Amino acid sequence: MDENIYILDMPDFAPVYLENVRYGYYGKRGVELKELLLKTSMFHCMYCFASLKGDRMDLGEIEHSIEKTLSNFLTECVPNMAIACKNCNQSLKRAGEKKRKEKMMPYMKKFEKALNCKGTGCKSICDAYAGLRKQYGKLNKLILQPFGMVGEVSGLEYRIQYDVLNAEFIPSKKYNYDASDMDILEHHIRQFKLNDDGYKTEALMEFVEDTIEAEGKYSKYKNRYSNYIVDLFVEKMKGYPAEDVLKICEKIYINYQFLHINRRENVQQA
Repeated sequence: MDENIYILDMPDFAPVYLENVRYGYYGKRGVELKELLLKTSMFHCMYCFASLKGDRMDLGEIEHSIEKTLSNFLTECVPNMAIACKNCNQSLKRAGEKKRKEKMMPYMKKFEKALNCKGTGCKSICDAYAGLRKQYGKLNKLILQPFGMVGEVSGLEYRIQYDVLNAEFIPSKKYNYDASDMDILEHHIRQFKLNDDGYKTEALMEFVEDTIEAEGKYSKYKNRYSNYIVDLFVEKMKGYPAEDVLKICEKIYINYQFLHINRRENVQQA
């Protein structure tokens, strides 16, 4: 059995803007952009991967990758807008915002001077915004969405994986990241509390328990569970017979129980 089934590659999100549609932040343009971003992320938060599909409504919010309060140009900059859950947008991303803005202020005049802004007609990352985005990522150690980020020195894509057996998000092992790359990736994971107790997703374990109860005959319907990792895991199991799926899920379940026992023991010893 392929051990790679226990490692999930979390995607970067790259919306394809339609030429005949004007996107933006406000009004109808904001509605159009939100619909596109939701389709791009398949109705998931681009930062924590939580499902944004509610009962007869979507729960996503347009999030400005670089704070819009730094420049009026950033408010309607289409490539500067992602889709996020309320918690990531209004709480987790806000943590440290004041310091981030202070770090960026020396670069804003240079950005605006180099800008040849098309406003809501913009459909691509311009050189001025690309430079600002690169500086922002380096100084603030965040992997902005959409489109993701690359290391300034290494040139490697900043990608995250989900380690199924250890139930945690990790910097991708597909890339040979240097120390500065790892620092940014690990800081990003901490910023959005992807592995923190009380925040980390239990969606995969819900799927695993349901699948064990069904003797390996899992549901193929997407968006049934609350995090994108379940959809990715289901994709990886395509073609496996029910008996193999059952063995995989049982292994995950047993490992998960051991993790909880070890955590409890560590807490008691602390």
